[in-house]
Amino acid sequence: MNPKISVIVPIYNVEKYLEKCISSLLDQSFTDFELILVNDGSPDNCGKICDEFKEKDPRITVLHLENGGVCNARNKGMELATGDFYVFVDSDDWAEKDFLQDFVDHIEDDETLIIQDCNRDNDEKSETHFFGFQNKSFVLKEDFGKLFHENAHYVPGGYPWNKIYSAKIIKENNLQFDPAIKLADDEKWNFEYFVHIKKMKFIDKANYHYIYNPGSISNQKRPFDRELTRFEFKTKFFVFALKNYQISETDKKKIIAEVEKHFRINILDRMYKNDVSKKERLSQLKEISKLPNAALQFLQSDLKFRKIDYSLLRNRKIHLFDVFKNMRLKLNA
Repeated sequence: MNPKISVIVPIYNVEKYLEKCISSLLDQSFTDFELILVNDGSPDNCGKICDEFKEKDPRITVLHLENGGVCNARNKGMELATGDFYVFVDSDDWAEKDFLQDFVDHIEDDETLIIQDCNRDNDEKSETHFFGFQNKSFVLKEDFGKLFHENAHYVPGGYPWNKIYSAKIIKENNLQFDPAIKLADDEKWNFEYFVHIKKMKFIDKANYHYIYNPGSISNQKRPFDRELTRFEFKTKFFVFALKNYQISETDKKKIIAEVEKHFRINILDRMYKNDVSKKERLSQLKEISKLPNAALQFLQSDLKFRKIDYSLLRNRKIHLFDVFKNMRLKLNA
């Protein structure tokens, strides 16, 4: 198979990293690709750097936009893309020589998603093979329980930069990154893409270097709104999985437990273990109560008091829940 690849790079305020990023992509061993550089109104010299590279290599297309965010930039890049498959690269990251070739070597069809391992770099060290993937394939309808068991921390996973996406699937289903989502937009994208594939193929190659910045927005403390949005996306996908894949009762319980754990640790515990006022807490509980019943059904536990908590939440008894929860916290203090 010899597909054409469209590499889409959204760019904003990364002058320090951009030349290395673009140079690493132009130096790929696989050469049948187009490189779409989307300058998202960057206030530094990124636009100039893009134009200078364009003069040197005909594979490059540069699009200059007013600042509209990374989702809009990726969407605009896809509008220009002519490839059979799309690869997204963040403009402060870089890729080793065989990044694209190792994707191409494993492509089977449009309904198989290829996922590479990566390296996580910072100023002090590089964590190689960060995810620890092994070369394994999973037919989702038959193997989802096994996939979840082996990669529960990753399924379905937000990152767009270690995957290669089918242009056919994206176009036929009108898939786009959602500009209204400021954080977790990449997770929503993947949730919506995953329902259209039949197979996930993990490869242990780690050609991508993700530059980890602990101070970046995505790595700062996640606000309630973001975590609730992530929970809603996660439950929507797992509702689809439970309905459409062959999953044993044991694995169903594991999936529900994992989703419940996400809610408890990332949402509920932060509401009651951090300094959140009663007014704000009740406002957050009200937002939780707006979730669809299908999402709230994942709030299950065999523990007595947690079972009571979740029963109250599922029945939208938020004031009673708050009283009961606070009473128990005071007794346990």
